[in-house]
Amino acid sequence: MDKQRRELRLRQSLVVPWVVVVMVGAAVATAELAESELEEFRDERGGLVALRDGLRSAKDLHSNWTGPPCHGGRSRWYGVSCDGDGRVVGVRLDGVQLTGALPAGALRGVARLATLSLRDNAIQGALPGLAGLDRLRVIDLSSNRFSGPIPRRYAAELLALTRLELQDNLLNGTVPAFAQGELTVFNVSYNFLQGEVPGTRALRRFPASAFGHNLKLCGEAVNAACGSGSLSADDGAPSAGNRDDRVVRPADHDARGRAARKSRRFRLAAWSVVAIALIAAMVPFAAVLIFLHQTKKSREVRLGGRATPTGAPDIKDKAEQSKLSGSGSGSSSGSRNAQAQLLFFRADKAAGFDLDDLFRSTAEMLGKGRLGITYRVTLEAGPVVVLVKRLRNMGHVPRKDFAHTMQLLGKLRHENVVEVVACYHSKEEKLAVYEHVPGRSLFELLHENRGEGRMPLPWPARLSIAKGMARGLAYLHRTMPFFHRPPHGNLKSSNVIILSTPSGKHQHPRVVPKLTDYGFHPLLPHHAHRLAAAKCPEYARGKRPSSRADVFCFGLVLLEVVTGKLPVDEADGDMAEWARLALSHEWSTDILDVEIVGELERHGDMLRLTEVALMCAAVEPDRRPKMPDVVRMIDEIGGGVEEKGRWELVVG
Repeated sequence: MDKQRRELRLRQSLVVPWVVVVMVGAAVATAELAESELEEFRDERGGLVALRDGLRSAKDLHSNWTGPPCHGGRSRWYGVSCDGDGRVVGVRLDGVQLTGALPAGALRGVARLATLSLRDNAIQGALPGLAGLDRLRVIDLSSNRFSGPIPRRYAAELLALTRLELQDNLLNGTVPAFAQGELTVFNVSYNFLQGEVPGTRALRRFPASAFGHNLKLCGEAVNAACGSGSLSADDGAPSAGNRDDRVVRPADHDARGRAARKSRRFRLAAWSVVAIALIAAMVPFAAVLIFLHQTKKSREVRLGGRATPTGAPDIKDKAEQSKLSGSGSGSSSGSRNAQAQLLFFRADKAAGFDLDDLFRSTAEMLGKGRLGITYRVTLEAGPVVVLVKRLRNMGHVPRKDFAHTMQLLGKLRHENVVEVVACYHSKEEKLAVYEHVPGRSLFELLHENRGEGRMPLPWPARLSIAKGMARGLAYLHRTMPFFHRPPHGNLKSSNVIILSTPSGKHQHPRVVPKLTDYGFHPLLPHHAHRLAAAKCPEYARGKRPSSRADVFCFGLVLLEVVTGKLPVDEADGDMAEWARLALSHEWSTDILDVEIVGELERHGDMLRLTEVALMCAAVEPDRRPKMPDVVRMIDEIGGGVEEKGRWELVVG
């Protein structure tokens, strides 16, 4: 018995250490795996935080993107989607007013990212490199202000790519040779690309419209022959695979060269040292001067498209081509045709400039919207300043329909409506020329640079703006023909320009709102969803928008004026419901903008304007008031109250 017990104890003493070793090994492996996963989560979050910190947004990502992005397979961050393992697989931040440039570390470490969509924002700078994101299938960076070339990495390394949308940016250079077999959606139109489009099977699948409205693209994909000097995708800066290419020379040649280099002795004279020192001291000053000059000129282009620092589109070249194709006359008749092509709506404006003057003048790009790109043009003969909008999505519009619509708009004269001066129509380009209004948009006055040091827009100015907007919209509804519905069609705060005018020697300046970008809805039957009128509930139900759609949009703008909230598309309807709920409770003043809530004596007027806004934003069109009634209701608000406030500080 004692012998058996000793053997059992011996066996136990031998087994226990092995069990401990196995358990410790398993624990170490688990710890290493957990540490590896934790490091991946840290890298992933770091890449997203870099994106958050590099951009400003209407959704206030700094307060929303905190903590871990995923929990239990569900996203905790706005615009982020997760998989079952709690890893980020998608980032969608469409139309949330993202501004700034993407930092270098943005999205680094988000290794499982499959979808990246930042469309309809105002992001500038170079396109993101997306190094290490090999699982990306969808990239949509359209309708921004990205500049520079398309990274070749997109074509060489993102092999799983199925959708790439880069249209409506400021990209230049050539089109890389995309060869992804699963690429089914591709669009690089409305940029400044040039050269030969690679003839890969992937790119040949797409129509010419996917490459349209660029500088000078050629090749089989765009049905245009290339000249001998055309750039190709292989031209320009070398790719990563070509950086090590060297010229090979015989060994004896290199030996002689090294010997010769060793035999040389350079002795610098004292004056050379002084000259080098002076040059080195001047370099920083020269760099500062060049930077300031380029900053001032970076947004200046010439509508003619020649010798411009930013590669502006060749509108003039296209206009000349369209004229030559329709007439074989000489240069004098060509000049007469050019002047005739610019259709003026007032005789006193027609004598001021012609189409050639417009193309020769320097233009500053003010912004890009759903209708097109807007330029401020300073005419050399004058000086006269006008606004020129290069309209998009109107290539299908016949000349007769375009001219008829523009003539209707050119007859409009009202204090609260920006005047259309002239227009231009060709097969390639449609231009609308407006009077120049030296002011800022209502969107900028309400939302730009919020925080410490900002001069807020006071309540009297907001009420005055609401009254002027109502009168301008009522004028459009009264003047435009019945078949032209909705009369405005694109009413939002960014399409209201605020002009500050003097009203007397000892009085405060008067703010005058002016509506712009109106009247184009009937010309865009296939792109009407891009305009503000598409926000109305009846459009989602498949009904054609009427004048009541303008009333709905006007109600949303009024809510924006009262609450100070950004007009994020997905939240517009929720904003109206939220305001209705607030007005029915004691916390109704909580909806007021923090910049005006301190004006306690005006709270009654603010809530009355909110009630008018909610009437306009009714879900059913028949329950919305007509614009003459809206004008009357708003005019009754704030009667007899002295309008105080130094408005020139915010609109000047």
